[in-house]
Amino acid sequence: MQSKLTFEKPLIELEEHLNQLKSFAQKHPDLDISEGLKALERNTRALNRKSVQTLSRWDKVWFARHELRPQSFSYIESIFENPIELYGDKLYSDDRALVGGLAWFEKQPVVYLAQQKGRNISERQEMNFGYTHPEGYRKALRLMEFAEKFNRPVICFVDTPGAHFDGGSEERGQSIAIAENLAKMSQLQVPILVILIGEGGSGGALAIGIGDRVLMMENSIYCVAPPEACSGIVWKDDGEHAPEAAEALRPLATDLIEFGIIDEIIPEPVGGAHRNPTQAIKNVKKTMTRHFHQLLEVNLVNLLENRYNRYRNIGVFDSEQL
Repeated sequence: MQSKLTFEKPLIELEEHLNQLKSFAQKHPDLDISEGLKALERNTRALNRKSVQTLSRWDKVWFARHELRPQSFSYIESIFENPIELYGDKLYSDDRALVGGLAWFEKQPVVYLAQQKGRNISERQEMNFGYTHPEGYRKALRLMEFAEKFNRPVICFVDTPGAHFDGGSEERGQSIAIAENLAKMSQLQVPILVILIGEGGSGGALAIGIGDRVLMMENSIYCVAPPEACSGIVWKDDGEHAPEAAEALRPLATDLIEFGIIDEIIPEPVGGAHRNPTQAIKNVKKTMTRHFHQLLEVNLVNLLENRYNRYRNIGVFDSEQL
């Protein structure tokens, strides 16, 4: 994956040189190079911003997939108080690609749901690289029903390349599990806050993505199918036209806020969330907190009506062509 982000190499080397100079300055306090360091820091930040701004949509896809990008567990551990993970769908098994449980947020008890790709090779294998099985979605459904019964808001962190697509998943009702979640979330009688932190891949993401507010990190993506899959469907190839597919899909946060699919873009540190995970998590928490309190102030009747209208009005069509 790192090879896909070759544009980062000179930026990383420049930052390494800057850190070496800082270390040199600390060891030699008699030499005053503070002004030069400040100028170099400004130039480094400017170069980082310029490099990110000139990226194509395909480049941004790899930003969203960066192996060092903070994942759901980092947000859960940093943002929530006393998170307690719950396991299993009570029908078949537990799916580690989708985790969920109970926690406190802003002094309010909440239910959280989160997709997780894994932070190392053993976790990635355990979590199917983020591809969620039907039992994961049914676990999410069980926790949604719990949230509704005990009047707890639901907070969802979305980060998946898509739903698992092997024969076993289909035999165990993958499409039904996703559809049941969509139906339940559309009518769930508690506030739902959704945050896209990495990849939002097709129905696999949408199954926990129906919310009263949908927030999206600056370098995340959200689309009906991964660009490689779209390339295979449209061009009948092995992904050679993925960059063209990414341009056509328009999966970036800046695209989706224009379409009215998301409510707000959460800014990332210069160079991406993977360059400064601590700051990225702080940005997410700050934006989450504001929207969370706003949702708590909406009465249930208006909450459900607003949610219905939100999804009913997504999309643009020409009535004259009907």
